[in-house]
Amino acid sequence: MMMTTTRLLQPSTATPDSPSSSSSAAGSATTTTSMTGGGTTTSGLKKGPWTAAEDAILIEYVKNHGEGNWNAVQKNSGLSRCGKSCRLRWANHLRPNLKKGSFSPEEERLILELHAKLGNKWARMAAQ
Repeated sequence: MMMTTTRLLQPSTATPDSPSSSSSAAGSATTTTSMTGGGTTTSGLKKGPWTAAEDAILIEYVKNHGEGNWNAVQKNSGLSRCGKSCRLRWANHLRPNLKKGSFSPEEERLILELHAKLGNKWARMAAQ
């Protein structure tokens, strides 16, 4: 992933008598942006594929503390992942009740029946 660092400079229009002239951060800032995503990077957080050790830490954390407050996972478990990444990993890969694979013939029949009845209201179908 290519990264660029941009230094933003704003000319100082402050006069010696104006209150803003005493500001130490007089108009400069540095931001780091990703060429692919455009978002700012957060230092110290790991990106990319999860390891088996990270999965085990997250599973143990959720077993002890339950789901929710995902931003606390990094502070309390030692994982170097953001809360959103932990939540998505749990919801899409690690949840014990997550069913992977094809639909059974009965599930397929139920989906078709509910779709005929409700249309594309997938959240309503899931609630039934």
